[in-house]
Amino acid sequence: MHNVRFYKPKPKAVYCMAMQPHNKKLALSRADASLEIWNLTQTPFIERTIASSTENFSIEGLAWCDSRLFSVGLHGLLIEYDLYKLEVKSRAVVTGEAAFCLDINKDKSRIAIGTEQGYLNIFQIQEEEVFFEKFLDKQEGRILCLKFDHSGEYIVSGSLDALRIWSVRTNQALHKMITGRAEHNKPTIVWCLTITQDFSIISGDSRGVLTVWDGKVGAQLESYQSHRADILSLCLSEDEESLYCAGVDPNIVNYVRVKVKDDSQKWVRSVQRKTHDHNVRALALDGNKLYSSGVDGYLACSYPPKTLSKFAPILQAPCVTLCSKARYVMLQYPKFIEVWTLGESEGEKDKRTGMFTVDKRPQKLVLVQKVVKVDDNDRKEGILCATMSDDGGLILYSTRLGVRLLKLVREELQLKLVPVETEGWGEVPCLGAIFAQSRVIVAPNVGGLQVVEIANDRAVVTQTINTQSEMEDTIALLGVSGDSQFLVGGEVKGNVAVWTLKNNHYVSYCKVPKYKSPPTALGIHPKVPNLVVAYSDEHVIEFDLSRRELTKFSRSLSKSPPKSLASRGSAIRSVAFDPRADRTILLQDDDSVIVIDKEKTIDNKNKSPKVQKIEEGAKSQQFDCRSVKKHKHLVHLGWVSQDELVAVEVNPVSLTEHLPPCLVQNTFGRK
Repeated sequence: MHNVRFYKPKPKAVYCMAMQPHNKKLALSRADASLEIWNLTQTPFIERTIASSTENFSIEGLAWCDSRLFSVGLHGLLIEYDLYKLEVKSRAVVTGEAAFCLDINKDKSRIAIGTEQGYLNIFQIQEEEVFFEKFLDKQEGRILCLKFDHSGEYIVSGSLDALRIWSVRTNQALHKMITGRAEHNKPTIVWCLTITQDFSIISGDSRGVLTVWDGKVGAQLESYQSHRADILSLCLSEDEESLYCAGVDPNIVNYVRVKVKDDSQKWVRSVQRKTHDHNVRALALDGNKLYSSGVDGYLACSYPPKTLSKFAPILQAPCVTLCSKARYVMLQYPKFIEVWTLGESEGEKDKRTGMFTVDKRPQKLVLVQKVVKVDDNDRKEGILCATMSDDGGLILYSTRLGVRLLKLVREELQLKLVPVETEGWGEVPCLGAIFAQSRVIVAPNVGGLQVVEIANDRAVVTQTINTQSEMEDTIALLGVSGDSQFLVGGEVKGNVAVWTLKNNHYVSYCKVPKYKSPPTALGIHPKVPNLVVAYSDEHVIEFDLSRRELTKFSRSLSKSPPKSLASRGSAIRSVAFDPRADRTILLQDDDSVIVIDKEKTIDNKNKSPKVQKIEEGAKSQQFDCRSVKKHKHLVHLGWVSQDELVAVEVNPVSLTEHLPPCLVQNTFGRK
């Protein structure tokens, strides 16, 4: 086994999050202005990724309007995203330079935006567009947070040393509430706020103070020294009985509302959790599950009583391509691609460790990136997708500006990248691609599939496949059989379709029975025409492509799924097959390899594995499913030869060593 540990992506801090409770989607933005849409219906996984670009280099605030996603940033633009094409849909200029925050009213008819110069912009939301309506009276200082009240008639904004309550109808500030200062020369910054249905305003500021205000009269009700440093984020439960806050002091503190004498209510400090060591910049609630993230880039999910899951800042799969013939591994980063050779050994084992001695160390061959000039400065474009041919001769990657196809030529002791012409199809970005012998199958962001033939340093589209009858969304997963006979595509709505090669053209073959959850990984067996698909709820199926039906093993597996497969904390990222044993399936998630033996079952009475025929009515037996946990943050698993397996992993230490220092706190007399 090759343990690839030179994949070292730098963690990107999470700046803000927005929850869409109806569809259970969580949108989060990172420091490089990339966007991730997480699907939370079952096991959380990244459903879509909108890569960073030079036209949208900053995201400071996010908000959902039903299924539409908006953001604002330091560029002073209100941006709406196309979640089908995964690109910017529209832009609107905001008055007042840089924008720090936005909020949408309960009627989904207006957007309020706070800016650097103190202008509070109001935009109207129409079916297809967003129109500027007005801005309210200019205030002194920047607006760093704001919220609509439940009626939509008032807006509460937070800035330096004060909160203001605005009337949307009269465009004027009704109340100004002064926070006070911890130090005379140091202004207090109101970083976050939320509003309850009875118009109580709860704010968190740079003193670490949580303050409750009466919005009707503009007076302070309660004040708590909640944290030792800035409170950067607040989150209120749907029933408004529970409140979470965190910030530079990473402790997540919970406050609950209790009744006291005279039928009045008061906020009381409850449990305290420490799931992060660095600044917590964003909090979001999905029922009783609390999602938090910040400077360390990890997305943490905690829910009562003490359950905690953490998801590493790793790109959406697939982000690794193995070239078995060339023995290369291609690693995708947010803004560049690296191609490495694998290490070589003469087969001698170290007597002490039992590992093979590396005679030829892995070597980085090339680094590929897309650089554009913006105001005489070189800036890198974000990578949407990337892949490499099995012989290591061709590299394909896509940015928002289009697709580039490069030929890797070895001249004496040097490597050279030669562009390949992409006539008529390279201008449209693609969201996925896979090589199939002399072809490359591309999934453009406008939908459908394109089959591109590569010959004589030219790449020409020979077929365009219309997928509207099979797919409801753009294709996110692609797979092809070893002989290129079968082509498989999957998307986030749960559809998986198969095409077959006839007369050198792909034609529609069949559809895999639609499942309630989206697929996260798929693979075709190299020897047997069997397709294995893994879904987000850890359901796994095996589909016989020659018979166009589920196999007996798949039906038996769904009747009695193994416990080690059902109780997983992260979604399956890749599917592999042992070339030496046709009956074995390898599944890989964040921290383990799951090995399923199709011929071995475990009797529930004596728990001993035995080989026998599969019977559809056998409910008292489970398949031999074993979990191997030797890695942490396992990114990809695949074979490069008959007896060589490659495991690409990210060391958690390499993620934390790039982080800034955290808040120094005294604990039991020590720092």
